[in-house]
Amino acid sequence: MSREIENTNSKPKFNKSKTYLLPLISEVLDLDIKFLPYLINTYLFDENNEYENCIFILHEFNFKNPEFTKYEHKLTNNELFVKHIDIDDKVVYIFKFPEEYLNEYNCLLNSQYSKFGDDAKQLILKFWGEVYSGNSVGVNFLLKIKQILYKEIKLKERLQKELGVTIDSDQELGDYVNPHNEVLILTEVGGKVWK
Repeated sequence: MSREIENTNSKPKFNKSKTYLLPLISEVLDLDIKFLPYLINTYLFDENNEYENCIFILHEFNFKNPEFTKYEHKLTNNELFVKHIDIDDKVVYIFKFPEEYLNEYNCLLNSQYSKFGDDAKQLILKFWGEVYSGNSVGVNFLLKIKQILYKEIKLKERLQKELGVTIDSDQELGDYVNPHNEVLILTEVGGKVWK
């Protein structure tokens, strides 16, 4: 898959995989929330389609900081760890996606948020609730995720009014997942070649 190179000076828009799948892998990876501000984005595909059912985590990294090194050691010793690629002050970690959440992985690819299992929905809301604890900006983000996952009528009514359309009850309320946005193109993040 190819896509246009985005302006690297602008702040990247988080992929849907970061919002909806990162929380599902977080417990298995034992992600430390204090390092989340250094997590740039997540992806579901590599540009060569070399890895299947994986998640790619693009992370800023400071090799001079012993805490980062210890954290990386924990990540790379995880049973789901596949590979990492160092790119200057960034690193891409590649993990197999946990089998117990492959349904959600595939539902996301089809933009079927409401078909996530209830345990996955709760884990997503819990994860972001902890991340945004005490942050009033996070309240709207959490509310929207909850409304999308549970296809809440308030969101449906608001969207119908804003868009001037009727939304069928079987339609999802979240944005369409564009697979091109979920492709990690190494040269766009500073890498030379995909090794």
